[in-house]
Amino acid sequence: MRLPDQFRSTSFRLGTIYAGLFLVSVMAILGTTYVAATAEVAGIVRLSVAEDMDAFGEAFRTGGGDALKALVENRVNGGADDHFYLLTDAAGAPIAGNVPPSVWRSGWSEWKVDGATVATSPALKAAAAKNSDREVRLFASGETMGPFHILAARNSHVLDETQEIILAGLLWGSLLTTLLALVGGYVVSIGPTRRVDAIAAAMRLVSDGRFDQRLPVTGRRDELDRLSSDINGMLSRIETLMSSLKQVSTDIAHDLRTPLARMRQRLEGAQREAAEPEDLREAIEGAVLETDSIIETFNALLRIAQIEAGARKAKFRRIDLSELLREIHEVFETVAEEAGHRLIMDVAPGQIIEGDRDLLQQLLANLVENAITHVPPPGSIRLVARRERGFVAVDIADDGPGVPEEERERIFRRLYRLDRSRTTPGNGLGLALAAAIVDLHGGTIRALDGRPGLTMRVSLPLVDRAEPATSSRRVGLTALAPPHPGSADPRLLRGD
Repeated sequence: MRLPDQFRSTSFRLGTIYAGLFLVSVMAILGTTYVAATAEVAGIVRLSVAEDMDAFGEAFRTGGGDALKALVENRVNGGADDHFYLLTDAAGAPIAGNVPPSVWRSGWSEWKVDGATVATSPALKAAAAKNSDREVRLFASGETMGPFHILAARNSHVLDETQEIILAGLLWGSLLTTLLALVGGYVVSIGPTRRVDAIAAAMRLVSDGRFDQRLPVTGRRDELDRLSSDINGMLSRIETLMSSLKQVSTDIAHDLRTPLARMRQRLEGAQREAAEPEDLREAIEGAVLETDSIIETFNALLRIAQIEAGARKAKFRRIDLSELLREIHEVFETVAEEAGHRLIMDVAPGQIIEGDRDLLQQLLANLVENAITHVPPPGSIRLVARRERGFVAVDIADDGPGVPEEERERIFRRLYRLDRSRTTPGNGLGLALAAAIVDLHGGTIRALDGRPGLTMRVSLPLVDRAEPATSSRRVGLTALAPPHPGSADPRLLRGD
């Protein structure tokens, strides 16, 4: 028979373990109490009997047999109901006392008086009547004083009752502790079991392809909530990547169909009509250009995938972003002027971040080159950087036609291009690459309304300036600049 899930849960197991430990603790405490209480009660009884025997010995030494007899009779008449005394001669004949001669024992002893002996003594019968089991247990001390035998005893049934009470408490306490622990473990395990079942159900849906599912978070901030939050973050990332993969597959099929079709038409035309070597050479050159465009697209997609996988984080260093922005401005200022634009810089100094300098250089160069290319002349392009709550916000703002609000989120998708940009060179991967680079650096990129124009805002986390930033490399930057405004360097992937 299979146990319910609650009984097989970790919470219930822990509850059972804690119950066992607590049970051992209870038994140890009550066992110690039992030993201590028994010893204490026995000590009180022994002390009381010893005091009587000391008094009898003193009476015999000072007054002889008559004084001893008188003291015994006085104790019998004035003593408590559970005090018993016996005085006999050397032959065992009773002289005084309230118990029969058969109870005589020499030295310290404890025993249960048999029923026949109890029946012969009114004092023993009265003591037995007060006990629930009708028994009398004597704790006695007997001595020989001259020709006399003297015995003082107490009814030790109170000691037995104390022991029984403590043992009963130990038993019932242990049983109650075990029961409460089991019930508590079951009750406590219900909540976690239900939450684990909910998590398992959500994960089954995810395994069936429902990447939009999220694990329940109760807000208690316990270990299950933390685990669920981490898994939800992972699921969000997987959902984004899967959506991106589907979109890329669709976009590749859509966007590459045109250059492939053109290349096929060129080759088929050359096959049918090219009579001269020059015509055939032109057809081959056109096919090579189309092939280069396709290869460039796939290379860009591969680079985006590598960046999104975090493979470039090993090259992260501290970088003075302000210096990098000044160099971007220096390189592209002349390019902007040749295109009929003004490139204005307003960069606060000392903006230190941590990242891959080559990727950040590619990011900024792409965004500035996009603005130069797609803003009709004469235009104004502003390169601004400022601090904002632990981040540095870099704005590349222009006064061009901008981007419709409904398109601003889509322009960061791979191979996505605005309708008005489809006739210009490019493959629609520049902003997707920019978004991947920004995401790798733990930042955000947004397309905002520049009123007029478009503002591309990149926010990157600042770091402590205790360590020096990586020095700039002007050669690498200069190589990124296009030779003239109309040209398209393959390393500058336009975001259309």
